[in-house]
Amino acid sequence: MRDKQEGVKVTQKARQWALWVAGLLWCCGPTAVHAAEVISLQRLGYDRSVLLQGANPRLDIGIPAPLNGLDPEASFVQLRLDPSPVLKPTSTVRVLINEELMGLFLVRDLRQEPVVRVPIPSLAAGERFITLSVQPFLSISDDICADLNTGNLLLTVGRDSFFELAPLVPDATVAGFLGRLYPQVTLVVPANPSSETAEAALWLYSLLSHLFPQTPILWSNRPKQGAQVILEPANFTPHLQHQITPEGSRLRVAARREAILALYEEWKRAGLVSRGIQVTRVADLERALRANRLSLRELGIVDPLLRGFGSQSLVFNFNLSQLGGRPRDLAAQLDVIMNPVDGRVGDRLTGYVFLNGVLLRTYNLTGRTQLNETVTLPTRLLRRFNQLELRFDYGASPGNCQGSLTPLTLQVRSDSSGLLWSGYQAPSGELQEIPAVLQGSGRVGLGDPQLLPAAAYLVGALSRLAARPLLPTLEVLPKEEANLETGNFAWQVIVAGPDQVELNSPIRLGSQFEIINPLNQQVALAAQPQENLGLLQYFLLKGKPNLWLSWWGSDPALAERLSRGLADPRTRLANQLQGNVLTAYAAAPDLTQVQSWDLTPAGYRVRYRGRLNWQLLLWQYRFWLVLLLAILLAVGAWDTYRRLARRPEPPTPS
Repeated sequence: MRDKQEGVKVTQKARQWALWVAGLLWCCGPTAVHAAEVISLQRLGYDRSVLLQGANPRLDIGIPAPLNGLDPEASFVQLRLDPSPVLKPTSTVRVLINEELMGLFLVRDLRQEPVVRVPIPSLAAGERFITLSVQPFLSISDDICADLNTGNLLLTVGRDSFFELAPLVPDATVAGFLGRLYPQVTLVVPANPSSETAEAALWLYSLLSHLFPQTPILWSNRPKQGAQVILEPANFTPHLQHQITPEGSRLRVAARREAILALYEEWKRAGLVSRGIQVTRVADLERALRANRLSLRELGIVDPLLRGFGSQSLVFNFNLSQLGGRPRDLAAQLDVIMNPVDGRVGDRLTGYVFLNGVLLRTYNLTGRTQLNETVTLPTRLLRRFNQLELRFDYGASPGNCQGSLTPLTLQVRSDSSGLLWSGYQAPSGELQEIPAVLQGSGRVGLGDPQLLPAAAYLVGALSRLAARPLLPTLEVLPKEEANLETGNFAWQVIVAGPDQVELNSPIRLGSQFEIINPLNQQVALAAQPQENLGLLQYFLLKGKPNLWLSWWGSDPALAERLSRGLADPRTRLANQLQGNVLTAYAAAPDLTQVQSWDLTPAGYRVRYRGRLNWQLLLWQYRFWLVLLLAILLAVGAWDTYRRLARRPEPPTPS
């Protein structure tokens, strides 16, 4: 009995030691300071579930791998695969990781359990990316032509699918911080920064917004949990330092222009180190813009490939900022190679070119192996974000539908395909062209140093949409009226109150105003003295673009609130700007009452209380004025006719 009690004590001590050692390993091990990272398809930009159509469509997704290795025991991909209910139960879906088959699923099993989990294997030495490939092979019957014509060869990959990556060793390099996907990043800035520190903070926020376009960037004066970028004094050594702490990843940056530019160069360097790619030269974007040509490779699209049956599309996204402005005489140069489709047996291949959903050209590609054409893209169809689509319809003859069918293989050459234009159009003063026209040196004018976060949020929102981060100079405006129309700058952002700035903007904030619809004379917006309203206005001064962030009322925090909503990528406000004026009510905690207004001569009108607006009066009473003018002209014409048509009187006798 005594031996049994001693054995129990020894067992309890062993358990205590085991728990203590396990706790020590958990606290000191890499998992404590760098837990597994969950990356969903929604965080990767797939706002909706991905619909795969056709007999053998394909979805490829690549993400950066942990630099110091991946733990294959704790890393996996979870997918939600929803097949069409009419598919043959023996249809299959292959899942590959880095071209290695990791899962093969039958449609019959996916109907019972659509959520599947696929392990991520050990990565080869030097492997920098993890590539997921979902390859369905779908059919309804043995006749593939009939199956394609039904339009029911469908498989949906849910947007809630995700990667879970567990690194072997935490990566404490600067490239490791820049290579991760964070749900949120906090920029920690000193409470009362000097002028040099304030400009460095503005640059750093703009740069972070550009480097993390899908991640909210918060401005704060104190450290918080999670990923943080801390702005240190200018004499901080080294200029860039990444630390991994129990509170999260911390990137410390010196408040110097050189350090912030070095961070940008480090980000570009980190994105160009993948096994199998030899970088011989870095494309000079400025030189490419001067040549008025951008290839698909320079747009980040490398030799896209299509392989399959039915209707398939290649979609190329570009924005005006990548072109350097609104182009003139825009065209798309296409260099496509493909295997020939034999038209003698009844097979056919047709190509289509779409711009933002509008059909521009069609091609009969049956029997051809190459498409080398230049397609004119109407500039009237351009928006801030544009989509160029190449669609190919491959139809097999009825005699070739049974059994195996040779799929269409097609590839676009990235170096010789791209966009061409002859020059640029002049700015029109509409928010739709922002930030494409913000080229060259810029200036930010602050009415008060306390408005620095509002200016940073606004510049960050523009930097997310720009081809390169915006790094303007920062100036604090004098209390007396400043001359904002002069200076050596190409564009300007002003963050100041209505009592400090007076400009020829669409809305002058010196008195109460109303925005009215000139067609029916109804008031669309009335700014009363008791209301608080945030305003963002875009206008041209001597041909230079100007953005003025201000407020109506007594609450300056409205400016920061509006710009913070624009800078948050989750609101998508920056992508929906129209007209030339943006307003936001203070009564909207989630900024749901943000409105865009077109206050150009062809849009709405502004009426000021106590001021006589001759243009508005002429427009309001234009019908009566035209009628009065017509009556006067008719009376004058009748009087002239009466005088000229009077019969001559006989001469009086002498």
